[in-house]
Amino acid sequence: MKKIAISYSVTRRRFLRDATLTSLGIVAAACTPGSTSPSPSGSGATSTKGGEFHGAWPYDLPPKGHYNYFASAGIILQGAIYIDLFQPPLATWMWSDAKWNYMLAESSSLSGNVFSVKLRPNIKWSDGSAFTSKDVVTTFVVGRMESFTIWNYISKVEADGDLGVKFTYKTPSSLGERNILRVSIRPDSIYGAIAKKAADLYNAGKDNSSDEIKALRTEKDNLRPDPISVGPYKIDKSSVTEAQLTMTRNDGGLFADKVNFDKVIVYQGETAQVTPLVLAGDVDYATHGFPLATDKAFVDAGIRVIRGPGYTGPAIYFHWEKAAPFQDKRLRQAVAMAINKDESAKVTYGDSAKSQKYMAGFSDNLVPQWLSSADLGKLNAYAYDLNKASALMTAAGYAKVDGVWAKDGKKLEFEMYSPSDFADWSSAADHAQKALNNFGIKIVPRSAIRSQQLPDVNAGNFQIAIMAWGIGNPHPQGSFIQALRTHNTIPAGGGMKYPLKQGNTDFDALIVKMGDGFDTNAQKAPVTEAALAFNDLLPVIPLWERYGNNPVNDKKRVAGWKADSDPVYKNPWSTDAFTTLMIMDGTLHKI
Repeated sequence: MKKIAISYSVTRRRFLRDATLTSLGIVAAACTPGSTSPSPSGSGATSTKGGEFHGAWPYDLPPKGHYNYFASAGIILQGAIYIDLFQPPLATWMWSDAKWNYMLAESSSLSGNVFSVKLRPNIKWSDGSAFTSKDVVTTFVVGRMESFTIWNYISKVEADGDLGVKFTYKTPSSLGERNILRVSIRPDSIYGAIAKKAADLYNAGKDNSSDEIKALRTEKDNLRPDPISVGPYKIDKSSVTEAQLTMTRNDGGLFADKVNFDKVIVYQGETAQVTPLVLAGDVDYATHGFPLATDKAFVDAGIRVIRGPGYTGPAIYFHWEKAAPFQDKRLRQAVAMAINKDESAKVTYGDSAKSQKYMAGFSDNLVPQWLSSADLGKLNAYAYDLNKASALMTAAGYAKVDGVWAKDGKKLEFEMYSPSDFADWSSAADHAQKALNNFGIKIVPRSAIRSQQLPDVNAGNFQIAIMAWGIGNPHPQGSFIQALRTHNTIPAGGGMKYPLKQGNTDFDALIVKMGDGFDTNAQKAPVTEAALAFNDLLPVIPLWERYGNNPVNDKKRVAGWKADSDPVYKNPWSTDAFTTLMIMDGTLHKI
């Protein structure tokens, strides 16, 4: 077979996990502390055991690919929903019910400033060791080195017996629950020694800026363990090839008695490689951001397509220094109006993409829940308007020279960098560069596969780039982190180097404030301030929000998919993914 690119890359869903793997556990559902979970949605008694589920995801082969699930890059299945099948979280948020569906945890509660988690008993890792509080404590202590956002709010995490964990808040926050419960749990058997060293360093007064912690992070990143699972499935290391990998049952793992499939097979590949597999019936479910023509081909072939809000999409990022003219917000505002975002959405996804009327930094689906009607009226939609865009350029002191906007003899000429293996982002980039060239900002397109483009952007090796805005989370904080920190202040290379203090606006402080306290009504003030500032300053320019066009083959191997109207599809297909939820609770089964 032809050798294909197999490097890790991040689609609209996977970018979400990028943020999780960079700041790890960054945001929370706005929920009542200590809420109870609903029962699993499946009816395992009527399910048929056996058979296979076929998914798809890109990954790197070893030695570049590996099983260190605390490393910054190269993780096999990094960003995939299928990680929940072998390193599940403590709980999954049910978006429609606004309740937790407990997984590795059995329950949770808040008493004063202490959040307690009770773990399920009698669960084993695939190496035979028992799942205990040590695994949870180790996960969060190592996660402190990785800037898990929960450490903005807690002072310590400690075991409370073998099946209890206590998190002590230093700053009360409604964000705490999700920042704790939705994190994938890693094994103490692999990371325990690293966690012990980290704890000693923190107790000695060191922080993440210290040379000692930096060296320990490097030591941690260099670990190359074998795959290990505490979920219902485990990766068969010998099965991992350029084409696919196989997960088999982990009999002692979480929900091992509920799942039906004997195997979960994940085909390797991005959109171009996975499309023919879907059409041939080899893949039961995929989330690869398929272009409009492929979407139509699926429908014509009788393949069901699930469409639901994704809470994210592509955006234009400007490097603060290497695209310095765009430090003037008027130029960014002009760019927003020079691109017909409705057209960009339509040509890319048809009914599965929508431009944002609020341009507030998080999904239009969520904005009215956080801003008053009066504040909603202050938001500029930046509708397509070349006259208004030109007026902004003129006001900023620019005039056209040979059809290109220029000032002080310098024309606006830049390179736009996009991921070539993301068909939908490539479409958005192509539409944007053509629109801007027509408007008078000369754009030279540049592309590379995501495994190259992502580290280049994080290292600041770009002028203008197509990256993600928004994140699949019911609280807006995560979307602001995605736009303002993930490819900016978090990467060691500085990313886009956008200063988070702009005039009287301190985005970094607002991001923290919007998570303060357990009262979500009080959080609306900093969310509103950040949204209004984002809308005015446009630190990044959202092009559109992706809605799902996820093909489901319900005729060949897998039965049990729920009707399109079922509330389970209010869960994003990325985090809190409805598909892995329905695998783990026994809803999906063989035909």
